[in-house]
This record gives sequence, C-alpha cells and structure tokens, in this order.
Amino acid sequence: MALTSPRFVHKKRLVRASDGRTIHKGSRGSHVHLVQMALIDLGYPMPRSIGGNRYSPDGVFGNETKEKLIAFQNANNISESGVIDKETMLALDHFCRDYTHQVTLHFRSLSLTSVPFRKSLENAEKIYAQYGIKIRFGSGQSLMLSEAEEQKFNQIDGSCGWVINTGEYNELHAMGGPVPSTNILVYYVKSFSEANLLGCGGHAANRPACTVAAEASHWDTAHEVGHVLLTSAFNPVHKNNHRRNLMYPYSSKSRRIKVLTNKQITQIRRSPCCSSI
Repeated sequence: MALTSPRFVHKKRLVRASDGRTIHKGSRGSHVHLVQMALIDLGYPMPRSIGGNRYSPDGVFGNETKEKLIAFQNANNISESGVIDKETMLALDHFCRDYTHQVTLHFRSLSLTSVPFRKSLENAEKIYAQYGIKIRFGSGQSLMLSEAEEQKFNQIDGSCGWVINTGEYNELHAMGGPVPSTNILVYYVKSFSEANLLGCGGHAANRPACTVAAEASHWDTAHEVGHVLLTSAFNPVHKNNHRRNLMYPYSSKSRRIKVLTNKQITQIRRSPCCSSI
C-alpha cells in the first residue's frame, strides 16, 4: 500500500512494511531512524537512542524502540505487537501525513550547473521532508549581467566566512529581486577562487543566503542551505564521522538520501527561516 507521509514515501523498506513485510527488533538502518524520529515528534521520547556517533536516533530497533512502538500502538488501539507491521506503519503514516515546518528558497543563477536545478531542488525536498520540513520554491531568476559584471563574477573571490559584509560574496547576494529576510537565497556561480570549494553558507546579517558552485554534486545545495539554517552557533559545524549525514564535510555522489540528527533538526526548526505550518 502506498504511503503518503513525506517522511516515509521515499523509503522503500517502510513502503514494504505498509504492504505487510514486518520490521522486527534487530533491524537497523535509516528506515528505523525515520520511524524513531517520527515517534519522538509524536511525543514518544527516546533518550537512550539519541546522541550516537552515526544516526541519532541511532537507527537500531532495540528495546527502547520496541517500548515506544508498544506505547504508540496502545494509544491508537493497535495490537501491541512491538513490531512495525502494516497497521502500525499505516497509523504512523496517517499521523505524520502533514508537514510541520517549511523553508522557502529563492534561486539566482549566474551559471548552468552540472546537476540540473530541478534535481538539486528535488534532493533538498527529499532530505528535509523526512523530518516534516517542506522545502518550498519561492522564485527563480537568471541574473542578466553586464559584460563587466560577468568578468567580475566569473570566479567568486574572497574567503568564505560565516558573516560576509564586504567583497564579492556580499555584492553577489545583493543581486536579483528582494526577498523576505525569513527566506533563503541560493546563488549558483561558475566557481570560487578557494581551491576545491563547492559551496559557502556565509552571508550578511538579515540576508540569509548561500552560494553553490556549478560543479557541485547532488546534495550540495541542501548542504549549504543546512548551514544557513543551523547558523554559526551550531556545533559541530560538520558531521565528520558519518558520510550519510547531510552535513558531512565532503561532497558525495551517492544516490542514498542524506539524513540529519535529532540535534540538527531541533536547531533547524528554531531558525527564523524555518516556520511552523
């Protein structure tokens, strides 16, 4: 049976659970992680399953997950099996059917990108949807530069810092139509002068923006948006010990949908750019 919740619809193992292929204690992976996150958001905290070095919640169907599933089943008149069976999966899908937050992005392009724009947006939508956050397309604009501007911004010079009030980054972020200060601008450029740099989440105060290179990979737009949402106050800036995490510091061509931790999601939901629906 097809799932409808944005949290689960792209996870094949959970779709199969809704068709009757039960998930038992001992299972592990991102599918368990997403069910754990959903249960936490529905009011079933899992203090023993969070804070791990990889997934957090840990993606391990252990005793705590079984306990919380039974509590969820009991509260919703479902047989207390302690497994993710068809009835339980469909109930989770029902209660998580709506987005709870939204982030609006506005795109400004100076260059064609290696990954089609639509694909970068779609990948960002998939990642954040797993946690009930809707990525909303606000607007798109191809910046029509003068010859002098094209020469100047062909390569973006300057250092990528958290607060950028001067230099080419700052000038670039002033281009294009204005947007609300609670929305995020995403600029696509040809390249940066900094070697191997594919994106920068730095921006001026009250002008949330990020910059992405034309050669950026599938998940890099979502990664830079993540920096804007997490802000410089979040620590650690990068998730160095888990390649599957969206905030892993190196670009990835893996097709597996990236994940976030409960700590990252909590901070993102606090961002002025992430509003409740």
